[in-house]
Amino acid sequence: MKIHHVGIVCSDISKTIYLYKKIGYELQGDIVIDNHQNNKIAFLSNGLPPLLELVEPMDFTSTVANCKEGYHHICYEVEDDFVETFRRLKVGKIFTGELVAPAINNRKVIFAYLKNKTLVEFILEDKNEKSNC
Repeated sequence: MKIHHVGIVCSDISKTIYLYKKIGYELQGDIVIDNHQNNKIAFLSNGLPPLLELVEPMDFTSTVANCKEGYHHICYEVEDDFVETFRRLKVGKIFTGELVAPAINNRKVIFAYLKNKTLVEFILEDKNEKSNC
């Protein structure tokens, strides 16, 4: 598995971008509105992996509306057949169906909790298609 990004919840995405720019990160692309999860999303990079994903809730229906600011999840790129492997390993529970992620070129993602309560996101990747994000 390849780490794609670390997700960070913030209350003001513009102020948080400014903060991370001061320590060497740059905004990658634009701030994206994710109407599926009701969040504003921005990716930042310091030139090395992983990316940082900033997630600001847009309203009380946001998937992160009740989360504290700060670290939220780690995201891995996996092949589609990894979902069955994850279930077979019994290391956690997938709690979403496949979601479309507009901030990641509309790729499909799923979220899971590991048994230690760590939240993880998996970007599903066809074996014949590689990420350019």
